[in-house]
Amino acid sequence: MKKVLVILTIVSLVISASLFAAEIKRGGTLRITSIKQGILIENFNPFSPNTNEMAIGGFYETLIYFNPMTGRIMDWLAESYEWSDDLLELTFNLREGVLWNDGMLFTEKDVLFTVGLGKDNRALDVANLWSTGVTGVRSDEPMTVTFTFSSVDTTIIQRFSSLFIVPEHIWSKVDDPLTWIGEGIPVGTGPFILKEGSFSEQSFSVVRNPNYWQIGEDGKPLPYIDEVLTLTTTNEQVPLRLARGEFDWAGYFVANIDEVFVKADPENFKYWLPEGNLVFLNLNNLKWPFDSYNLRAAIAAAIDPFEITRIMASGAVPASLAGVKASYLRLAEKGLGEYGIEYDPDYARYLIEKEGYKLNRSGIYEKDGKALSLNLYVPTGWTDWIMGAEEVARQLKEIGIEAIVTLAAWPSPYKDMMFNGNYEMLFGISVTGTSPYYQFDNWVHSKHWAPIGENAGNYYGMRYKNDRIDELLDSYKKQTDPKAQDEIMEEVITIFLRDLPSVPMFFNPVWFEYSTRNFVGWPSAENPYAEPRPTGMDKMPILLSIHLR
Repeated sequence: MKKVLVILTIVSLVISASLFAAEIKRGGTLRITSIKQGILIENFNPFSPNTNEMAIGGFYETLIYFNPMTGRIMDWLAESYEWSDDLLELTFNLREGVLWNDGMLFTEKDVLFTVGLGKDNRALDVANLWSTGVTGVRSDEPMTVTFTFSSVDTTIIQRFSSLFIVPEHIWSKVDDPLTWIGEGIPVGTGPFILKEGSFSEQSFSVVRNPNYWQIGEDGKPLPYIDEVLTLTTTNEQVPLRLARGEFDWAGYFVANIDEVFVKADPENFKYWLPEGNLVFLNLNNLKWPFDSYNLRAAIAAAIDPFEITRIMASGAVPASLAGVKASYLRLAEKGLGEYGIEYDPDYARYLIEKEGYKLNRSGIYEKDGKALSLNLYVPTGWTDWIMGAEEVARQLKEIGIEAIVTLAAWPSPYKDMMFNGNYEMLFGISVTGTSPYYQFDNWVHSKHWAPIGENAGNYYGMRYKNDRIDELLDSYKKQTDPKAQDEIMEEVITIFLRDLPSVPMFFNPVWFEYSTRNFVGWPSAENPYAEPRPTGMDKMPILLSIHLR
């Protein structure tokens, strides 16, 4: 008997998410910039690191899509999945009636073939399935595929969001799948087809697949748009080209974006900067003075992330003390309610004095002849971070801590200091990944802990560990119920806030500029249905939602 976890989400309905009016206008050519600058190369190989972004999701699709904005799985080429009772097998039930764009039926043989490529050549295992626990794959009946694992880890399902299925009847004839760039029109199941003769070094077009399997709100195959024109540009060109209305969607850093872009057409030129990776004040928990909770809490009370990001003017998004993205703050409500610390310099001074420190003649707190005068490391040349560090130093000076902004080259010696713990305080980064589990497992699990002077194995940690957090994160991998996983992460975040090993400051932004002159249905802060990246599967909910104005 199998434990069944049915994906209840019907993709077309989730994508729509009540975005549209009763009448949806079809057609139009969407203009999008490529994140690859310079000349374009006609490479649509999903296994190649140099593939054009439209190949991923636009031509070749995955069994599921893990939406990082919601933390939930969306069914795609698989319409449901089942875990075995011992959680060592995962069976995908594939969608019937899906066609490759050359008219051939998509079947389980295509999945088995694609996965087999990665087993035989790990360079083709883009989803890293064979190196992270998959031991076998088989099909027990038509339109099902079962994966076996060496140990229990239900989080591996997220990796299937990067398993792009290719047609066996095409790729079995390819001598070297890693280097092949294709011949003619790529054969995929996706919503777009390469427009013949459109490719140049500056642009190319894809057109709507008339036989795509997903159905829109109007009862016709998605997408609503007829064509996507991908245009190359540069960092220097993009502000002016955006202001001229040459793009409908861009993903570039634009300084002074309100004046440069929005002001040119305030009604239609818009942007949204959702959170990317977290930047935090890494306080070394094994070194004085941050082996004391009160000193770490004092830093938290002294730091104003909103002022820091205002000074930086780089699009950085202020972070809550919980360090999770806005879409996951629901998991931090309990912890913030019990242990949250607001910006309060007076409270910061109180906490320092509670530890026995007194102000010296220079206005710096001191105890036993040792002043709170510390190096604050930041990477050389990272101008926005340097500006942020200078503002942090100013804020800490107000509470009697001298933070000396000290530059160090990246990657060495900066990463070396983090690996070996040879610092008191520095700007650190926590990769947020697909979910808070991914973030905290790489950030605070003791498998990444080491004594001062020994290599911790990654550069995210702050020499902090907690046995209960380890237990919780390890138990997360044995859960299939999203609600149970949420409860686990709620406790992890609560313990993090209670212990406060570091001080989250801001998120690097995901840059997303868009225009509503021609198309509507875009994600936004008010309707964050997808992460607006033009790469991977993240772009697909958007390309299947937008339509003519």
